Amino acid sequence: MNFFYFLFFLSLLLLLHSYLIYPLSIWIFSKFSRKNFSANGNFQPKVSILISAFNEEKVIENTVRSLLKCDYPNEKIEILIGSDNSTDHTCEVLENISNEFSNIKFFNFNERRGKPNVINDLADLAQGEILVFCDANTIYGQDAIKNLVKKYENENVGGVSGKLRLMEFEKTIKSGSQEKRYWDFETWLKEHEGKLGILIGANGGIYSIRKKYFEKIPVNRPVMDDFYISLKVLEKRKAFLYDNKAVAEEFAAPTIKAEFNRKVRNNSIMMSTIKVIKKLLNPAYGLISYGLWSHKIIRWFTPVLLLLIFAANFFLMNQGNFYRYFFFIQLLFYFSSVIGYFLIKLSIYVLPFTISYYFTMTNTAMFIGLIKFLFKKQMPFWQSTPR
Repeated sequence: MNFFYFLFFLSLLLLLHSYLIYPLSIWIFSKFSRKNFSANGNFQPKVSILISAFNEEKVIENTVRSLLKCDYPNEKIEILIGSDNSTDHTCEVLENISNEFSNIKFFNFNERRGKPNVINDLADLAQGEILVFCDANTIYGQDAIKNLVKKYENENVGGVSGKLRLMEFEKTIKSGSQEKRYWDFETWLKEHEGKLGILIGANGGIYSIRKKYFEKIPVNRPVMDDFYISLKVLEKRKAFLYDNKAVAEEFAAPTIKAEFNRKVRNNSIMMSTIKVIKKLLNPAYGLISYGLWSHKIIRWFTPVLLLLIFAANFFLMNQGNFYRYFFFIQLLFYFSSVIGYFLIKLSIYVLPFTISYYFTMTNTAMFIGLIKFLFKKQMPFWQSTPR
């Protein structure tokens, strides 16, 4: 019985640590131990914006034109776009816009190799001191680039992430997705990590690094490129900051099914990425290691922790009222997620049921992603969320 006590309380503690204790501790650290990095709005190094695109005919032109409208000297921006053997009209769109603007360079790769290969090739061709990474569907605010680079005058700064706002389709809301609520919490957490210079994973649609710190993304295994690139900067003990004034917008997944598939894919690839940044798991990296374990790794194992809590609690049912009540609360929560599912099908939205359904859906997706990682069933190429 001692084993089940240990399993129950250890799993519960890890869960509480990742979702409650760690955010609270980072907030406290950011209040009393934050690092002040000066910002110079007149600092304007040459910037290379890198975009990998595959079948993005619906969104790519709007993205590129939003970059061209940024309040930053045109002669100090180059936009490098690589098509990963797109089969729609993406190449035609990009050829037209690259003929229109001299600082846009379009590369049509005639073999599907995946985003990491495209980014590696574009980084080799980039002439800028600062590399800015943009997704094909991300719309930059007018002063986004200026705010991304203003702190690079400080040599200790290796990377800066911007703030990504998630926009929702009407059908996204009606599908029961609570992704925006979750993203708002993630944004808050990233902002406080950034104040400490230890941002654990940049926003993939809007982030930047010094070119000299770019390391080629591994192509022999599935890797989350933005996660890998940003952690490699931290590995060099350079600060990675977060600037909430550098704003870009993206639409969330259009349906909860698309969001489910995205989370399955993300969790399986994130697990694989850990193998190539495992050096940072060493406690010698201090707050970086603490953040990586707490913000990412423990959270990726949330579905396993939930299963262990449930199983251990079942075997402790006869050990007192606390365990009986706790088990009943778990059953009630999972039953409410089933009710939430059917209510959404009937276009009825009751927030407690919708949230419990979304939480259960998310962790089911993460668990499947973990299984895919363990059995090496990850997709060889990144598939964008349906537009």
